[in-house]
Amino acid sequence: MHVKMADEAHCVGPAASKESYLNMKKIIEVARLTGAQGIHPGYGFLSENATFADLVESSGLSFIGPSSYPMTQMGDKINSKKVAKAAGCFIIPGFEGEVPDEDAAARLATEVGYPVMIKASAGGGGKGMRIAYNDKEVREGFALSKAEALSSFGDDRMLIERYIEDPHHIEIQVLADKFGNVVAFPERECSVQRRNQKVVEESPSCLLSVETRRLMQEQAIMLCNAVKYTSAGTIELLADSKQNFYFLEMNTRLQVEHPITELVSGEDLVEHMLWIASGKPLPDRLLGVNSEGDKKKGKLDPKGWAIECRVYAEDPLRNFLPCIGPLSTYIEPIRTTPHHPNAENHNDGEQHEHHNPKDVTVRIDTGVREGDSISMFYDPMISKLVTHSPSRRQTVAAMETALDQYYISGLVNNLAFCRSIMRNERFRSGNYSTKFIGQEYPKGFKGEQLTHEETYKLVSSAAAMFYVRKETAKGTIDELYNNASEAAYEEIVLKVTDNNGQINANEEFFHVKASVHEEALLLEVSKHVAGESNKAHKLTLSSLDWASDSPIAVAHFADNQLDTPFYVHFESHGLQAGDGHGGAGDVFNLRFLGSQKRVEIRTLLEHKLSKFILPPDVKDHSNHILCPMPGSLVKLFVQEGQSVEAGQQIAVVEAMKMQNVLRAPKAGKIHKISAKTGQHLKVDQIIVEFEKEAKLNYA
Repeated sequence: MHVKMADEAHCVGPAASKESYLNMKKIIEVARLTGAQGIHPGYGFLSENATFADLVESSGLSFIGPSSYPMTQMGDKINSKKVAKAAGCFIIPGFEGEVPDEDAAARLATEVGYPVMIKASAGGGGKGMRIAYNDKEVREGFALSKAEALSSFGDDRMLIERYIEDPHHIEIQVLADKFGNVVAFPERECSVQRRNQKVVEESPSCLLSVETRRLMQEQAIMLCNAVKYTSAGTIELLADSKQNFYFLEMNTRLQVEHPITELVSGEDLVEHMLWIASGKPLPDRLLGVNSEGDKKKGKLDPKGWAIECRVYAEDPLRNFLPCIGPLSTYIEPIRTTPHHPNAENHNDGEQHEHHNPKDVTVRIDTGVREGDSISMFYDPMISKLVTHSPSRRQTVAAMETALDQYYISGLVNNLAFCRSIMRNERFRSGNYSTKFIGQEYPKGFKGEQLTHEETYKLVSSAAAMFYVRKETAKGTIDELYNNASEAAYEEIVLKVTDNNGQINANEEFFHVKASVHEEALLLEVSKHVAGESNKAHKLTLSSLDWASDSPIAVAHFADNQLDTPFYVHFESHGLQAGDGHGGAGDVFNLRFLGSQKRVEIRTLLEHKLSKFILPPDVKDHSNHILCPMPGSLVKLFVQEGQSVEAGQQIAVVEAMKMQNVLRAPKAGKIHKISAKTGQHLKVDQIIVEFEKEAKLNYA
């Protein structure tokens, strides 16, 4: 998408980042070729590489970011802690130096005190990081983190520090010009994480008081002054439930989640980076003094509330494993124009304002379009979906609607999981930490569990779509009303199954009777348990906005006092008798409020005959270790004929620059190795086969 948007494009190398986006000389060569005056490094690859920053400047170009000095000071996490401590920042207890090997790591971890965080000195983005609770985990995590760090950053130096239990991950965005002026923006709460990588961020944080925000901002400004910082940067902090906080690291670049800061401040951070690089001072509005005097100088308060969901090509049902594949269908939610009350043209001071009458902003930052593919070479992020409004409650509601309007098919994604988070009571209360996902989804994400009322509305919506598609070619419920003011439809049976990849998925049966009356669809839904029907649940569907070729239907129910629409994501699969799925009729795969359901719709006769259809064949992989994600086989620790113990490392698969360990689920003997080191593997490709008598059950 970025190539198509560019005025001109030049190839910097093949897909592998080491040969393209990490190729400094090639990037400089292209910049010169195009006549560019400067290079903005974005927020990945070389964005925090001091050597690259120097190379850009020495080539007569402007590096639109900080100079190499603060990068060197802050890019090394070992050194950055020393600098931050000297600047007056609160520091996490740990070993202030490079950890040379596994033995030293285990010894130092004992001295620091468990649990500890093993992390790459040059790391970021969750890569090269492991939490360890004992010596065994330290030794294993040290080796994996070291390999990840070398692969991602070309620097495998490691450090160890105390792991703060149940922390909040807080960030302070800063801007600094070349005249010594520094501004600290409102904090970002980034505690919804998996694998130390963020999924949901918001600004401001529900945890912090104004006083704590001021203290964090003050320390951020002191640190910037200590390293003579310029351009945009972020100070990352860990805070406990009592608002005690500690310096974690400084990212000397723009952050992925910068849009939420832009929305709560009304400022364009990238624009400011350009002005700073061109030698302009920060505008007075960011540095002005109000009634609080110097206590607030350069320290901004939030305007409203913003939330960002990172939309990833990953499978939440399989421990968030990254996925690759095409975006066969890609429908973004409705965008609303942001309102930037502080937008300023630095040349003439003209104000540019875009008013949203509902005071709600929906913003989507993406680099993909329908038909594009997500590859194994880069981060699996599809987009950043951001909402903003005057209140947190309204912002969450706007995010729910935006997620409901967002449709992606062709590859697995985390839209349903993000929707589930927005429904989660703990998230809605604002009382959560970095352990949120582990605590709220202890057995992993299995799809959102609907209430009884929501289940009946899902069933009613599916039934209505079935009737619409059957009765009218146009596929709108209005056609049902127009065809007859009073009409009854054939009774149907819906088999609703959790479509969450589980073998023993929950299965429910519902009988539905429907009729049209006074321009509404009246439905009687009865749940059948053990062959007996419960009392009919009556619903009135006042409207269904849906065309039969659309993947999204919008249902309005008459009993909904707030008139909140219910969005149903829809995939239809024709089902023929004898196909091994246990029925005939229509099959819908539906996503509704974060739940994922498979709905088989049958007539009464089809339902009666379905018991004679054979169940589908299920392949037995109990003696295999399968590749859980598309990636490269980095290491094999076993040989054919070797006996292994339960939990023993079998292989390491690298995908999207993350290394994942595959272990033996039980003791057994290796019968056959079906993959080679360095080989690119597909999902569920066999890596190792055990002798049959082992009877292993690997999942």
